[in-house]
Amino acid sequence: MKLNFSINIEKDTDNWHGSIDYQAYGVNFGGFQPKGIAVEKMKDHDYLRGYLEEKYYAAGKIAEFKTWLEEHVNTAEIKNDLERLMGKKFGDEAIEVFITVFGRGMYYVPGNFFFLNYCHRDPMKSIPRIYHELMHFLFHRYYWEECQKAGLSEPQIHDLKESLTVLLNPILEKRGLSAFLDQGYPKHQELRAKLKTIWEEGNYDEKGFEPFF
Repeated sequence: MKLNFSINIEKDTDNWHGSIDYQAYGVNFGGFQPKGIAVEKMKDHDYLRGYLEEKYYAAGKIAEFKTWLEEHVNTAEIKNDLERLMGKKFGDEAIEVFITVFGRGMYYVPGNFFFLNYCHRDPMKSIPRIYHELMHFLFHRYYWEECQKAGLSEPQIHDLKESLTVLLNPILEKRGLSAFLDQGYPKHQELRAKLKTIWEEGNYDEKGFEPFF
């Protein structure tokens, strides 16, 4: 697996534009709109692209962030950590990581890409987010059909997928990322707590993900 960090203002604009009225897991992503700009303006694709160009891209902020990612993200380490956790392997594919200045980092497994939020205050926050999105890739590829066979509905599978990211936190602590642990969505906190307890009490860190699953 290889990560290609990409600057693509058109993709970023589409991600932002498509998220204005988007809601998921109890979160209204429209709340991530910048203060002082009317929603009607944000819905104008050309205006939005110009806004992003002027505020972020022309100033070189996204290019600086991309350089930081290429210099500091240890892809091999992330890959090994996730494969050990999930008990499954990534392929030899390249996964595109599109940088976005919007607060929603959507992913698309069939297309081998995901969006990574621009972390301007502390770029270290981006590393746990990469773990989070790539864990989704392994879940979709190897465990989604298992959930369907077990009779779970699509919303239930999505809730489980998002809640399972709580298992990343011991890894993040080990990697010196305790300040940026995976928090999950508010609606999943009870399930995340249950999964964490089952994992710890069953000593599944040694037994593996498949027996846990």
